[in-house]
Amino acid sequence: MAIFTNRPPAALRCTAGMLLLSAGSLLSPAAQAATAAELAQQSAQQWLLQQAAASGLRAPQIRLQALPARLAPGSCLGKPVAEIGSDSDSQLGRVRVRVRCQGAGEIGYLFRAEVSGLALAAANDIAPGQTLGADDVSEQRVLLRSPQPLLAPDAALDGLRSKTLIRKGTPLRTLLLETAPLVKRGMAVAIVAEQEGIRVEVAGTALETAGKDEWVRVKNGNSGKVIRARVIDTGVVSPEISQ
Repeated sequence: MAIFTNRPPAALRCTAGMLLLSAGSLLSPAAQAATAAELAQQSAQQWLLQQAAASGLRAPQIRLQALPARLAPGSCLGKPVAEIGSDSDSQLGRVRVRVRCQGAGEIGYLFRAEVSGLALAAANDIAPGQTLGADDVSEQRVLLRSPQPLLAPDAALDGLRSKTLIRKGTPLRTLLLETAPLVKRGMAVAIVAEQEGIRVEVAGTALETAGKDEWVRVKNGNSGKVIRARVIDTGVVSPEISQ
């Protein structure tokens, strides 16, 4: 009795496999160039998304424009591998990607980039030394021009002031802001301790300048002892409690 099957003989199956393998590795130069270019673009986009996430930008959008590539002779014989250029080569506005190809050396790609997203920004011009208020800040879609950390969306504005002039629409970064001092060196302060519903307050003198939630050395006016305390308000500190 004859048995029929639609499976090709083993030898034919092996030959077909070899033909498929050859077809995958012997792409036309145009197809190889397209594969390398797509890999470069994907790598550039992924790197920009990582930079946006590190800075705290929310809902990022990436726009890339490919500039003329510096093509190396030959073609990729194997899977291309991409790497982002060094910090001096790649910035948020211009990203350089190197695609290394087996048998072809290196293909260089350069992209002009634009990264935008949501961040806290100045709702109006903020003068140097100005303490921030709720009306000075709003969430806006901004262009990310630097990977420096942005002000967190849930950041407390109390006690923050600008180090320099901040123009309207400028993303608020931690390097543009500082904590306004609530206690200054030589200032008379109230040392307030509360524990289990009992409040004790004594007078003291600040030996350092500090902002809200920062630690400062304070001299107890009664005992003369120097203690470590946390600034909780203007002229008010809370002593460190030993456990």
